[in-house]
Amino acid sequence: MEPARKRRISPVWEHFDLITPNKVRCLLCSKELGYINNTSSMLRHYRALHQNKEETGASPSQATRKQELDEALVSMIVKDTQPFSIVDDVGFRAFVSKLDPNCVLLQGRYVWVHA
Repeated sequence: MEPARKRRISPVWEHFDLITPNKVRCLLCSKELGYINNTSSMLRHYRALHQNKEETGASPSQATRKQELDEALVSMIVKDTQPFSIVDDVGFRAFVSKLDPNCVLLQGRYVWVHA
């Protein structure tokens, strides 16, 4: 019998994927961090580099622009029959970051909600 998977309850997991038992990858910038049974380094990374870029506190024009970009992204994925997970690809995120370093992309598991 396999051991039960540990349930991840920290909200910071929305921005990270576990890639090995001791390593996580930031879904916003693709940086890899060490992980040893707690989310401290993940939280520190997120707060230092990404927290201010989130929509909280965004002006209505920023929120509108974010919605327009999300809709355009979903449209591109559907028209080009790409998998929703394309937004999680390191190369795609790097490309978007070059276009706009402040852009916060949807995660692949949430793109289908907007489709």
